[in-house]
Amino acid sequence: MIEFFSALIMNFINFLVTLTGSYGWALVILAIFIKVILYGPTKQQFESMKNMQKIQPQAQKIQELYKNDPEKLNVEIMKLYKENNVNPMGGCLPMFIQLPILWMIWRVIMNYQNVFERSYFLWIGTPLAYKYPEWFGKSLAGQDVFLLLIYGFSMYLTQKTTTVSSDPKMAAQQNSMGLFMTIFFTWMMFQWKMPCALIIYWLVFNLLSIIQQIMIMNDTRKPKEKQNIKTEIQEQTT
Repeated sequence: MIEFFSALIMNFINFLVTLTGSYGWALVILAIFIKVILYGPTKQQFESMKNMQKIQPQAQKIQELYKNDPEKLNVEIMKLYKENNVNPMGGCLPMFIQLPILWMIWRVIMNYQNVFERSYFLWIGTPLAYKYPEWFGKSLAGQDVFLLLIYGFSMYLTQKTTTVSSDPKMAAQQNSMGLFMTIFFTWMMFQWKMPCALIIYWLVFNLLSIIQQIMIMNDTRKPKEKQNIKTEIQEQTT
């Protein structure tokens, strides 16, 4: 089953190569294709986070009221979620979907390593790779520290755009956790010597996620902005 899906993804990548002439650009298009497929679940993730933010004051009151009764606390919290149509696991769905896709793409790169060893993209495989081998990769199958740092920065930006808490203390905790996870994952990718091909896909996916989050945030703010403008006009005419 794994080999079947690996071959299927590789066939799709090869098809994209016939259109672009580059495995690097094929991975970029693959990331766009996967992002389009996951647009719905990702939008649901952000909306779920926004709904959790809205009921946060009520949840804090319930936690304070029933802090000595864990069983009652759980019942009331679940009741609050149900009344407001909030799914506490809704924000995790895209992550659970994305992880097996990442793993499958990594398997593809490992199974067809001889192909990616002969593939280059942007600065990867240029004379820079031979002059500064500790920083730049010689092929898409190798490691590129410079690309990895860009990936780490994109992951940090992704964490920043998904910080939606209205509580300053909670927002600060989320930012600190996001920074820690960014450093940890980037270090882990470096230690595991993740190939450039996988990092290119993941980087593009992160950048698309940032754009999508900004678009969704603007969509959720528009009704409030329109209401504020309407209120200002009414005040000016009275």
